[in-house]
Amino acid sequence: MKKCKITILTALLLGAVGANAASLVLTSRTQVSSNNANFDISVFDGNAKYNDRGLGGSEPGVPTSQTTLGDGTVLSYNFVGNEGTGSALTTYASGGSRTPTPTAPAASVHGNGEDWANVWTTNDPGAALDFGGSTKNHNPTGIAGAVNTFARAAEVDGSIDITGLASGDIYIPHGTFINQWTLTLTMSGPGQTDVVAFDTQDINGPGTNLGWITNFTFTNEGQYDTISYNYTNADRDGSRARFMGVVLTPQAIPEPSSLALLGLAGLGLLRRRR
Repeated sequence: MKKCKITILTALLLGAVGANAASLVLTSRTQVSSNNANFDISVFDGNAKYNDRGLGGSEPGVPTSQTTLGDGTVLSYNFVGNEGTGSALTTYASGGSRTPTPTAPAASVHGNGEDWANVWTTNDPGAALDFGGSTKNHNPTGIAGAVNTFARAAEVDGSIDITGLASGDIYIPHGTFINQWTLTLTMSGPGQTDVVAFDTQDINGPGTNLGWITNFTFTNEGQYDTISYNYTNADRDGSRARFMGVVLTPQAIPEPSSLALLGLAGLGLLRRRR
């Protein structure tokens, strides 16, 4: 009977640890490009990931690591470009309905964007670091505003529908040339206090282009339905600003070993209580 009680109490403890209040947090920022060099990113459902091929600053580059997007599956994504100074942002690749095309004021959009990414959408990139399992999908021919994979836009606003999602990961590829930038996410819902998280570079960087992928993680108990995002670059005409889009994935499930350690910690607490 005592063993049974400990098992039940351990399960309750683990449930309490897992039942977090609604949250939105900055998880990481990974540099993937320098000096305009392309990195690889896949939104192929089941093998969604990116590598750091562009980190060396030259092409084709040699990737040294890859990172899985969430649990490797994709709920929704939207990648944008632009065609000419003052043009609207244009979607060149998208999937799902939770990430509509973001917007940017005409005065903050400049030129024809930047080509910094090799994009896999419906082709499986395989297991190798160099995405050698298939050819990339991005081919912007005939899509106005999508000659390149990044838009030049200094003020980007978009939204993500998180209705019915208990948790998830958000990935935003972006970059800059020298100037400071801020990426702000706001989780909102009817009658709820907004939850805000941000990533920022508040000093000028070196005299070269740099690209990153910023990851935010959220949990939701059903009271929030939207996460809005804003990318702001200090170079207000957009000529030095770079923004690619957004990817929404389910949150990665902890490894079984982590869960086992958590269970042992719970048992230890209960034994001390006894």
